[in-house]
Amino acid sequence: MSSLLAKGSLYFWGATQTLRLGRPDVALGFLGGIGDDLLCTAPIEEWKRRGARRLWFFTRHPSLYAADPVVRLVPEDARYQWLARKLGRPMRALSYSTYDPERDADTAVREHIIVEMCRRAGLTGRIQLRPHLPLSATEQKTASRWAGCVAVQTSSLTAAVPMLNKQWPADRMQAVTDHLARRGLQVVQIGSAGDPALTGVTDLRGRTALRETAAVLAQARLLVGLAGFLMHLARAVECPAVIVYGGREPPELTGYICNVNLANRPACAPCWQRSRCDFGHRCMDALTAEEVIAGVETALDRPRDPLAVEEKDL
Repeated sequence: MSSLLAKGSLYFWGATQTLRLGRPDVALGFLGGIGDDLLCTAPIEEWKRRGARRLWFFTRHPSLYAADPVVRLVPEDARYQWLARKLGRPMRALSYSTYDPERDADTAVREHIIVEMCRRAGLTGRIQLRPHLPLSATEQKTASRWAGCVAVQTSSLTAAVPMLNKQWPADRMQAVTDHLARRGLQVVQIGSAGDPALTGVTDLRGRTALRETAAVLAQARLLVGLAGFLMHLARAVECPAVIVYGGREPPELTGYICNVNLANRPACAPCWQRSRCDFGHRCMDALTAEEVIAGVETALDRPRDPLAVEEKDL
């Protein structure tokens, strides 16, 4: 009897949720870190362009998204995945690699990660390789005081999956910052409160919420940072960037053509390893402050917008 009651309760819950959310045209999810969720906006936008009227997106990070009449944000709850299957729209998992703990490495990616995510989302045809994060007029106005600044980042080790192989020495970023200050540019440090601090900057580490950080980047002239979430966030709000890549992963597979991507490719690269390195992190160590400064000058010589968008056919 108890099993029948439980089943009846589940079906009643499913009926009420279907009335609330509506039957989706497609259901997508990654259920990983916040950067992965941001990348999911690429296949979401492609489905919207193709006329999807209702899309379920399973997420751990609802604060990332503004209200959208097409997208229904669904929590990480097994009942919703059961309901999606019952409605004939099982969640399409968008993960593009797996992790091997013995090697401390992710599976090597063979095509741009957004291409792989769009394939897994069931898309065909031409797609754009970029994420999206629309900002409201209020969010943009609030951040307008940062117009023309250069945003800098010193670390990504507070990410859900920290990776030493993405880090660049903070003293070299200080040298880049000093150069920007001599150029008369306002420099704003963004990131987490525990990131190495820079001098001569406006310090916003840990002082802005996620969407506030996005609004700062939307106003910024440039981001100087590392491969990871802030790089994707900058692209989502049309902010160009200079990205210190090193050799863990190739920028053509995880980055954007509108950026200045500083990669170093020794014989061991790309390794796709997260923190373990048998070669003293030489791919990152070989990138000098002078090379990054040259990249900054190249980026500053370019128009602020529009940013180039790479497209691919699936």
